[in-house]
Amino acid sequence: MSKRTKTASAATNPKNFWPTPREAVMPLTRHLVPGTVYDEPCAGDGAIMRVLAEHGMLCAAAHDVIPTGPGILLGDATKLPVGGRLIVTNPPYAQPLLQPLLDHWIGNREAWLLLPSDMLMNVWSNPYVRHIDRILPLGRVSWMQNGQAGMENSAWLHFTKESVDLILPRS
Repeated sequence: MSKRTKTASAATNPKNFWPTPREAVMPLTRHLVPGTVYDEPCAGDGAIMRVLAEHGMLCAAAHDVIPTGPGILLGDATKLPVGGRLIVTNPPYAQPLLQPLLDHWIGNREAWLLLPSDMLMNVWSNPYVRHIDRILPLGRVSWMQNGQAGMENSAWLHFTKESVDLILPRS
């Protein structure tokens, strides 16, 4: 994962896909009830689904623009139905890829999204941040799974359908 799309990896990874490490998913398992049914619209290789399944959660629908795991369907997350189940996903961090997804989901669905923590401090994210009611900090995740922490602090952010203004005052 990287929101820094001008890095060397952007040229070889234009869809901004990095497998989600198990260690990044484990903290979320304490915040979901066994039996939770969810959709995974940026499923990649299915890493999140595998960890959540071990803890009794059920993925009802998994899609990705480049599916690389079993049971993951080809699909653009901005074209999926607006309403419905909880979303649990690790979307691309690059703003040009992330913002259309947030526009489609936030305010329409409850979601746990794995995102860079500093998204909370960016002006462009104000309309979305107003829907966050829980933050689960992860620190720096080893996206390359080489034991070296990444450049971004990450967090699971829980978005509600309603504006909750947990962080920002109403303007």
